[in-house]
Amino acid sequence: MPIFYAVKHVLRSWKLFLALLIGITLASAFFAGIDIKANATAKQAMEQQLRYVYVDMQANIQNLDNLTKLLTARDKVLGVSGVVDAEIISRIYWVQITIFGEDGSTKEDMVRITAITNHSQVYKGWLNKKIEEIGENETYIPENTALANMVKVNDVIQVNFSTYDAQINIPLNLTVKGFAQLDDKASAIALGSQYWLMPFQTDVISLTPQMDFLLLVSWEKTMQKILPSLPDLYRSYGWMETSLLIYLNRDALINPWDIGTSLNNLQVVENSITNTVAQDLSSIGIQNNLEGPLYSFQFVSIAIRFMFTLVSLPIFFMAWYMGTTVSDVSFNLRRREIGLLLTKGFSRSQILRIFLTETLLIGLIGGALGVFLGFILNPLFTQFSTNTVFNLNLISPFTVSFTIAFGVIMALLSTYSSARKASQLPTVEALREYLPMEMEKPYKKRWPLVALILGTYKIAVFLMGVNMTAVLTRIMFGGGNFILILLVLIFLSVDSILNYIGPLLFFWGFTKMFIQGSLEFQQLTARAAKFFGDLGVLATKNVRRNPARSAAIAFLIALIVGYSVQVNGQLASEQDYAMRRIYYQVGADIAVSVSHASNASEIMDNIVANVSEFVRNATIEYTFSVSSPTSMSIKVVKPDAWLKTAYYEGDWFSGTDVTTAFNNLTADNYTIILERYVAESYNLAIGKNLTLTFGSKTIGLRVVGFFGPSSEAQSQIYQQLSYRYWSFVSQGFYEEISEYVSPSAKILLKLNDGVDGKFVANKIRNLDLPITQVQSFAEEWEEAQENVITMGTLDVQRLGIVFAVLAASVGTALISTVSLKERSREATIMSVKGLSYKQLVVMFLTENLALVTFSVILGLFVGVITVYGNVSSSNAMISELVKRRLVFPLDTTLMLTSCLALIFAATILPILIMSRRYVTKLERMVRLR
Repeated sequence: MPIFYAVKHVLRSWKLFLALLIGITLASAFFAGIDIKANATAKQAMEQQLRYVYVDMQANIQNLDNLTKLLTARDKVLGVSGVVDAEIISRIYWVQITIFGEDGSTKEDMVRITAITNHSQVYKGWLNKKIEEIGENETYIPENTALANMVKVNDVIQVNFSTYDAQINIPLNLTVKGFAQLDDKASAIALGSQYWLMPFQTDVISLTPQMDFLLLVSWEKTMQKILPSLPDLYRSYGWMETSLLIYLNRDALINPWDIGTSLNNLQVVENSITNTVAQDLSSIGIQNNLEGPLYSFQFVSIAIRFMFTLVSLPIFFMAWYMGTTVSDVSFNLRRREIGLLLTKGFSRSQILRIFLTETLLIGLIGGALGVFLGFILNPLFTQFSTNTVFNLNLISPFTVSFTIAFGVIMALLSTYSSARKASQLPTVEALREYLPMEMEKPYKKRWPLVALILGTYKIAVFLMGVNMTAVLTRIMFGGGNFILILLVLIFLSVDSILNYIGPLLFFWGFTKMFIQGSLEFQQLTARAAKFFGDLGVLATKNVRRNPARSAAIAFLIALIVGYSVQVNGQLASEQDYAMRRIYYQVGADIAVSVSHASNASEIMDNIVANVSEFVRNATIEYTFSVSSPTSMSIKVVKPDAWLKTAYYEGDWFSGTDVTTAFNNLTADNYTIILERYVAESYNLAIGKNLTLTFGSKTIGLRVVGFFGPSSEAQSQIYQQLSYRYWSFVSQGFYEEISEYVSPSAKILLKLNDGVDGKFVANKIRNLDLPITQVQSFAEEWEEAQENVITMGTLDVQRLGIVFAVLAASVGTALISTVSLKERSREATIMSVKGLSYKQLVVMFLTENLALVTFSVILGLFVGVITVYGNVSSSNAMISELVKRRLVFPLDTTLMLTSCLALIFAATILPILIMSRRYVTKLERMVRLR
C-alpha cells in the first residue's frame, strides 16, 4: 500500500518532488565524480611512481664460472611471457686508477666501473652519443663530473685490479673516447640505483654526486674478457656484481584498477624466470622492483579516496541542508493532502511510510541519474586526459552501487525529520493552508547562542591574524602547573576544531538569532524598503510570516558564499605562494651557475649572444663569505642591472625602500645593504658603519638598508638550520677585494614576455659552456605541478565549489518556486485586486533580494576574514622571506562573480516566471484594452 500511494503521489506531484530530486542528483553526481577522480588520480600517481622504476626486475648472479651459461640464460629470459627485454650489466666498485695525460702528467684516484652490453637501455638515454657501441678498451665518462674535469679525450686510464697483498695485479688500459650526457634513467641503470618514490614523495634523488667517478666500458668487448680472471676477493667482499636487468610489458601485466591481479601477474613472471634459468644459473636471486610500489598503492588508493571525501564533506553538508530546507517547504505545501489522508483513516505510521517510500524512490532515481551525470562529466573530473576520458574502468560496479546507495541515504537524511513532523500534524491543523507564526513552537536559543559565541570568537581570531596554536604552545611550554597545561591543551583542541567549523557555527548562530529569533532583520528590511512605498511595507510584512524558512535560506546562501570565497582565496594564496617560492629559489626567470667565477662575464656574453632574442636583461651575481666580525654571506651585484633582472619583493628590504638602497650602492662603493639579523646583533642603524676584514685589508662600509627578517623572526629557524640570509655590496667594491675572496657566480636572465623558459634553458645547456647548472622557473613550476595527489585534491575542491553553488542555486530557485506556489491564491487575489505584473515582481523581489543580498554580504565578509586569518596564521609559523599573502587574481574573481550571479539569478528568475503565471488571463486582456 505505501508503495502504491508513493508512486501515485510522485507521478501526480512530480513538480513538487523535482526540487529534492535535482539536489540528490547533483550530490550523487559529485559523489560519483569523486570516485572517478580518485580512480584517475590513483592511476596517475601509480604511473608517476613507476616512471622512476627504471628496471622492473633484477637477477643478481652469484656464480660467474661460466659466462656462456649466463648468455644462454639471458636468451631464455627473453622467451618468458611478459618480458620485453633483458640485458647483462657488471659493476665494479672503487678500483685504483692512474691517469696518463697526453702532456705526460699522471694522476691517481679511485673510480667505479660499469660495463654495459651493446643493446643496453643506457644507450637510449645517452643524449649525445653518435656511435652505436663502445669499442674494446675504450671508456666514456659522464660529463660535468669531477673525473671529467681531470681528463681529456685520448688520455689513457690504467685500471689496476689487485689484492691488498699485491699477489694478483691485472692492469687494464682504457682510452678516454668522450664524455657521456646521460638522462636520469640511463644514469640510474649505470649506477645500479633502482629506487622508487614513496607515496606523496615528489623529489627525485639526484644521481649527479654518485656519478663523479664513473667509467663506462663495453661488456662484450672489454669486461667479458677479464671477468673470469678477476680476484675472488672482489666477489666475496661485494666489490663486484653482475646482474641480469629485466624489462617487462607493464601494459599487459599491470592494471591500475586491479592491483591484486597485477601483483599475481608479476609473481607468475618472476617464478617463470626463476624456473627458466635454474638449469643454467644455480645461484640466482630476483629482485622485483615493481612489487613495492604496487603494494603501497593498495593503501594509497584508499588514502586518496579518504582525502577526497574529507575535503568534500562541506559540499555534502550543504546538499543535505538544502535537501532538508526543500523538504520542509514541500511538506508544508502538502498539508491539505496529509489532512485528507488522516480523515480517510490512514494512521500516522502509514503516512510516514508513504513519505519514506517516496523518498526512497527519489533517492534511487537521483542516485542513478547521478551515476549517469558523473559519467557524462567524466572529462571534467579527469581534466580531459586522453587516457581516461569515458574510460569504463573509472566507473566500476562499486562506483555505481555506492553512488545509488549514497543518493538513497542522502534523500532519507534530508527528508526523514520533515516527513516525521508532517506525519504527526493534528488533523485540523493539517487541513489549514497556513499555520500562523504565533502557533509555531518557540525554538531553544541556547544552542544557537553557543554557536554564535564560538563562531564569533573564531572570526575575531581570524580578523586579528593570530595563530592561537603558536600562542598557546608558548604559554604551555613557558612554564606553569599541571592544571594550566591541561586547560591549554583543552582550549587548543577546541580552537583547532573551530578552525574548520567556526564559520559554519557563526552563520548558523547568526541567522538563528538575528533572522529567525529576532525582528531586527525585518526592521532593517522595512527601513530599506521604504523606497518602494506601500509595496515595500507589504513585502516586509510577508518576510515576518516564516522566519524559520528565511533563516534557513540565509544560512545556506551565506555558507555557500563563505565557503566559495574561503576555498578560492586559499587556493589562490597557495598557488601564489608556491610560484613566488620557486622564483625566490631560482632567483630570476633563468639562473645559470658557472664552474669558475672568473669566467662568468665571458660566459654571460656568450649566452646573451645566442639567446638575445629571448632575453630582456642579464646580470651576474657573485656570492662569497666573510668571517670577521661575524660569519656573513655577501652577494655582489650591479645595482641597476640586478633590480631589472632578479626576482625580489619590496617587503624583503627595510630601513629604506629598495630603490633608494640600491641607488646608494651605485653612488658609493663603500656601502652595504646589511642582513637585518646582523644589523640587530650589532645594533647598527641606517648610516652606521660596519667594519669587515678581507685578509690583511680592513674596510668600513656604511649601512644604507636592511635585508631579510628580523632576529626575533629568525631565532627559531636558526636553532634548526645553520644558514642565514645575505647582504648586498656593489660590483665596484668587489673589484677592490676580489683577490681576497673565492666567490661562486650565477648568471641571472630576465626573459621577454611570453618566452618559453624551458626552451631557453635547454638551448643554454646545449651551448657546450663550462656551466654546472641551469635553473628555469618554467621547469621548476612544471615539476611542482606533478604531484598528482596534491593537484587532484585541489581539483576536487574547485569542482566542489561548482557543485555546491549549483546545488545552492537550484535549491534557492526551487525553494522560491515552491514558496511562491504556496502563496498562489494570495498572489492571484492581489493580482485581481489591481496589482500589476510589475508590482507583484517588485513586492516579491523586495522580500527575497533583501535576504539574499544580506546573506551574500555576510558570506563574503566572513569568507575574506577566514582566508586572511588562515594566511596570517600560516605566516606566523614560518621564518623565511617568502610569505603567503591574500590575493584574488582575475580567474578567482571571475569564479566568485559567476557564483554570486548564479545565486541572484536563482532568486530572480523564479519570481519573474511565477509572477507571470499569477496574472490572470482576464486581467491581461483588460490591461491590453
